[in-house]
Amino acid sequence: MTPPESPRPAATRRAPRRGRRSLATAQPGPLGEDILLARHGDRIESFRQDARTNRTVAALRDGGMDSAPNHLDGGAVRLSPVDRTQLRLATLSSARGAETRRELRFLGRITLAWLVVSAIAFGAMMWGAAAMDPQDLQMVMSSQLGAERLPEGIVPPVSG
Repeated sequence: MTPPESPRPAATRRAPRRGRRSLATAQPGPLGEDILLARHGDRIESFRQDARTNRTVAALRDGGMDSAPNHLDGGAVRLSPVDRTQLRLATLSSARGAETRRELRFLGRITLAWLVVSAIAFGAMMWGAAAMDPQDLQMVMSSQLGAERLPEGIVPPVSG
């Protein structure tokens, strides 16, 4: 009869080695291993992968078993783009969506007004450039930004 294994001191307990050499070069392990380590910590004896169910199974020191999925889906059903669009349209057409429709119309009006103001400003700049004297236009286009051109004979003030 073998004596029961005495528990190791807390300082020497470690989680099972996952076969990684370096954190910098290692590929991430299955997500199930991380979940099981969070649940059981140093009570895990070994891991194995169940490819059929895409789960990680852990054998515990007390002889128990536990498993965790290797993916996160949160139990949510994945909708196709068509189904998501139908749900969104149903929300907009409901009584609760009335505020949203009103907000969208308001946002549309603001967008249209901004577009009109921008088009008018752009048209005014183009008209101003087309109506400008070619020599003045050349001077404006060739001058450096922020550089002042003073008439001849005037000395710029020296800051000091």
